[in-house]
Amino acid sequence: MKRLVSLSANKISKGCVPRTFNGLAKWVNLRLSRIVRSLRLVVSASALMALKCLLRTVALKCLLRTTARSLLLALLGLSLSLGIHTIPLVRAELPTTTETPALVQVGKNYYDAGQFTEAIQVLQQAAQGYAETGNTLQQAQVFSLLSLTYQKLGQWQAAEQAIQTSLSLLKTLSEANPIVRAQILNAQGRLQLATGNAEAALATWEQAETLYQQAGDLIGAIGSQINQTEAMQSLGLYRRTKQLYQRLEQAIFKLNDSPVKVTGLQNFGAILRQGGNLEKSQDILSQGLALTQALGLPQQESKILLSLGNTEQTLAQRAKVFENSSGEDYIQAALTHYQQAARKATLPLTRIQAKLNQLNLLIETDSLLPEQELLSSISTGLSTLPTSRASVYAHVNFAESLLKMSELMAHKQGINDSVAILNTAIQQAEKLEDKRATSYSLGTLGKLYEKKQDWTNAKTVTENALLIAQQMNAADIAYQWQWQMGRLLQAQIQESSQNLPVNPDAIAYYNEAVKTLNSLRGDLVALNPEIQFSFRETVEPVYRQFVDLLLRSPTPSKEHLIQARNIMEALQLAELDNFFRDACATPEAVNIDNVDPQSAIVYPIILSNRLDIILKLPGQDNLRHYAHQGISENQVDQAVEKLRQDLTKRSTSISEIKQDAAQLYDWLIRPFEADLDAANSDNPAVKTLVFVLDGSLRNIPPSTLYDGENYLIERYAVALTPGLQLLEPKPLKRENFRGLIAGTPNAPSFEAEGFSPLDNVADELAGIQEQINLNQLLENQEFEQENIRNQINQEPFNLVHIATHGKFSSNPQKTFILDWSGRINVQDLDDLLRANEPNRTTAIELLVLSACETATGDKRAALGLAGIAVRAGARSTVATLWQVNDASTAEFMQRFYEQLKTPQRSKAEALRQTQIAFLTEYPDDPDKDYLRPYHWAPFILIGNWL
Repeated sequence: MKRLVSLSANKISKGCVPRTFNGLAKWVNLRLSRIVRSLRLVVSASALMALKCLLRTVALKCLLRTTARSLLLALLGLSLSLGIHTIPLVRAELPTTTETPALVQVGKNYYDAGQFTEAIQVLQQAAQGYAETGNTLQQAQVFSLLSLTYQKLGQWQAAEQAIQTSLSLLKTLSEANPIVRAQILNAQGRLQLATGNAEAALATWEQAETLYQQAGDLIGAIGSQINQTEAMQSLGLYRRTKQLYQRLEQAIFKLNDSPVKVTGLQNFGAILRQGGNLEKSQDILSQGLALTQALGLPQQESKILLSLGNTEQTLAQRAKVFENSSGEDYIQAALTHYQQAARKATLPLTRIQAKLNQLNLLIETDSLLPEQELLSSISTGLSTLPTSRASVYAHVNFAESLLKMSELMAHKQGINDSVAILNTAIQQAEKLEDKRATSYSLGTLGKLYEKKQDWTNAKTVTENALLIAQQMNAADIAYQWQWQMGRLLQAQIQESSQNLPVNPDAIAYYNEAVKTLNSLRGDLVALNPEIQFSFRETVEPVYRQFVDLLLRSPTPSKEHLIQARNIMEALQLAELDNFFRDACATPEAVNIDNVDPQSAIVYPIILSNRLDIILKLPGQDNLRHYAHQGISENQVDQAVEKLRQDLTKRSTSISEIKQDAAQLYDWLIRPFEADLDAANSDNPAVKTLVFVLDGSLRNIPPSTLYDGENYLIERYAVALTPGLQLLEPKPLKRENFRGLIAGTPNAPSFEAEGFSPLDNVADELAGIQEQINLNQLLENQEFEQENIRNQINQEPFNLVHIATHGKFSSNPQKTFILDWSGRINVQDLDDLLRANEPNRTTAIELLVLSACETATGDKRAALGLAGIAVRAGARSTVATLWQVNDASTAEFMQRFYEQLKTPQRSKAEALRQTQIAFLTEYPDDPDKDYLRPYHWAPFILIGNWL
């Protein structure tokens, strides 16, 4: 701003500005839009008209004082008094004036530059200035800005005091500007959310939205709605969030083409990316980009290019994790947009961020190494940034990229350079008194010392980082430093001993890290959307490494076995949260001994260098453990994939299937055969095996495991569960059994998705109708999700059977079932099957999905199946791991329901008896080779087995 004022003053001295009243007024009027753009003001039509009405007065004052500085400051003061929002300069400079409106603007400049300490000093001066002149409304507004600034530094008490002062000042006014009141409420809501009171934040932002609407400020209302979505996500109100997104989209697109609309599209695109709707985010940002180009807005164009590159980089990450592809097209698009953003950026910070993201993407793409020119330009650019939070994070980002490069190229120079860069980041963060940035910088430095095996320095800085994070209640970074301390302590003791002892202090830190992660639940992915795709690097290892330590002893204690079992259940829950990007279920502690004394729970645990099995037998804390040393995750994956290929091909010989199934039996069951066979008063014979499967093991049916003489299903009923805490076991209630039966042999959606007809579905549905007296059929054109919802709203169904194509995947976007006209996505199942749930008197006991399949080549595809089981809200789900001949499926389902009607027979036993019938009743029938596992094995029971 100082440069702008000086520039205008120079023009006056050169005779650029008229000296008469009318001439000066005309000059100001003609150049008003240019001044507005120079100051980066976002001016509404009504505010612009008000400015024009006051131009003559302004011109007269400035003519009398004969300075362009006065003209610009007067315009700035008018804009602030009218509530016009500014997008300030990145590099703020100390004010050379004592005029209060100018102080406010400079304070805003410091705030947006991330220079929060400086912003506080200037805003405090501005607040004092308004107090001395009795301008209570503007004083209140300044205190709300102070609260936001204190929040950025994590100074919550000062932030609360500032917002309360602001609200108290408003109460002294008989009539306050509704826009100013709304702005203060927005600041209060931000504080409430940051301090963990999401319900209060939501209510506060709803009030702010109402005030903006009353004042006719559409942009302010949209901003308050965006804030509300953050609070809703924290509260788990995901359906309301989705509905609000839809309203926001409509409001944004109704705006006239303007810089304001561009900002709305940019924010909405970022929200969609955070919500996981990546294709929509890409589309919205592309529209925003086209608009910036049409309006000639280079600064906003560079920001949207940067955001578009971020979305495309996330699309590439998703392709790599979920779709078994490199996402090359997305990578190239992201690189192009980062390069364009850097070229077009008018702000140094945007330019540096674009180059840093480009560097990060190049490093992640193994075949592309960054050029020295890019590294040099980033290093130079960082040195010119003012001290700010953004600068701190940029330094940390660069240091982490250099560390990754050093690991790829196996040299230590990158580590040494990173240490120096991080020390700069720490100095800046401490100067800013920014505790969060300080903790993050220190913790990252600890990670670098860990790579150098400098255990002493690593522990020192990590302890400091953790202490700061805990003081701030910043759980999302605290767990990282707790995990890091655990690694450091364990690595140090292993380095000094060949016996690989377990450090008790390391276990304590891992325990705290897991507790912190469990407390975060679905908030973790909301805080960092990339967590969904880096889950296996940033979250899952905490659980697995902890279990590894607990089970490292040849004879783990009972306490460690119980703890390991609980951690694996927590990991299952975390995986589902990550799958859905929200806290999809509320865990409840379940004691299996009180539920079914004839069931045993099997927990396979895949670790880096061994396969551990924990068996929970009937009886209080009756646990067994066995470790297969030297079996890697890759070996398990290969064995699983081989057996799955055997099972899904009807041409595979029975002997080959049994041979491959025997390998997995030897790993999972053989060590415990004697325990399972034992029968006495304290340990009754086990009749049901419930598996909490891990990793790729989820993709095969345990019923096919072969002991050399029999399949497992011939000895035990078998069920799966993603965790006893998620799907509480309860006995099946057979009285008043009512079924909603739906499906179609063929539909337009089948052809659209590339699926073949299911010729025998009509027979399947008719056979089920015969078994269930009270039923409602939705067939062919009536098989639409809206009709399903209406039926569930009207009738107390406890059985829902859907015969249609579907696919399960580790990607929630590709996990669905088909109705007549299209997909029913897994995220929509809770809305569909839990309709009218608070008023329901009967829970859905059983959901049956026939003709579905897990995605080929996706070793975590069964995660989608578990997700459906949890999302649907049914106590039990029966589904298929691969698509089966639909003639045998029709017969299988009819037999299953016959068995299910038998009194005192559990669902798991009903399924077992149906599978045994297929094994024993068709041994010599060439037309019905139903004894092959291909026909009977894919049917699995998930959840409540009773």
